[in-house]
Amino acid sequence: MEFDFSEFFTKYEAIAAEADAAFNRVKQDHPDAVTCGQGCSDCCYALFDLTLIEALYLKDKFSEKLDPPTRSAVMERADEAERENYKLKRKVFKASQEGKAAMEILAEVAKMRIRCPLLDNEDNCELYEHRPITCRLYGIPMAMSGESHICGETAFEPGKQYPTANMDGFQEKLLALSQELVASLNTRHVRLVEVLVPVAMALMNDYDREYFGLVDGGKATPGQEFIEARQRMAEQAPVTDQDQGATWTLGTDGSVTREASPCASCASSGSCDQEGDGDCDGPS
Repeated sequence: MEFDFSEFFTKYEAIAAEADAAFNRVKQDHPDAVTCGQGCSDCCYALFDLTLIEALYLKDKFSEKLDPPTRSAVMERADEAERENYKLKRKVFKASQEGKAAMEILAEVAKMRIRCPLLDNEDNCELYEHRPITCRLYGIPMAMSGESHICGETAFEPGKQYPTANMDGFQEKLLALSQELVASLNTRHVRLVEVLVPVAMALMNDYDREYFGLVDGGKATPGQEFIEARQRMAEQAPVTDQDQGATWTLGTDGSVTREASPCASCASSGSCDQEGDGDCDGPS
């Protein structure tokens, strides 16, 4: 990679460390429910996309850490994964043209499986130490926009309350960091931060001047006010609902219900949720 993004990669590694800490907290509290281990590869077939900072970091480590024969084998698997992704996109487009509801289409997509190109023949990740955030949290309950996501290989029981990783919080942090990186470039692609790609595409892309749309003139990126607003959102976004004194009840239908607990400053004063909306309203 011809660019030095080490400053941004260091910040990304701090977010990855937060994800690891969230996973380890849940594993420590519920060791019998978290069943992740070497050779378990259920998460390596899940469909998800990477933010720009994740894609750049993964491609950088791919080039740095793997020898040429391994990189060649990974790229062959990436090509196969992209062909499967193309078939999936055609299937989704056809379903939408036939009038299927968006939620029905998404439910079908969630059941589909595509092997990650970084998964080797022994079911080990070629870049395990540098894996994306979703991979780091896959073995514990996760919540995205009020929907639960739980690995089918775990022993978490529906109907019980567990601390849940707030993926929306992590996503905000990743998007904010991606935006900060884009703002450092003289690019004509002002919406580059919105481009999300699967792992296979992240490995196959050439992140060069053409990809970034670099120009010789002034910056064409969003203004500083937008960047600072994004950063404030990321700083305020919790990474787990334990940070808000809350747990989630996992439903058998895939839903999650937030259960609020008194925050530390209000616990001795009675209920802090006077309005019944699950948020702290101050000591009663």
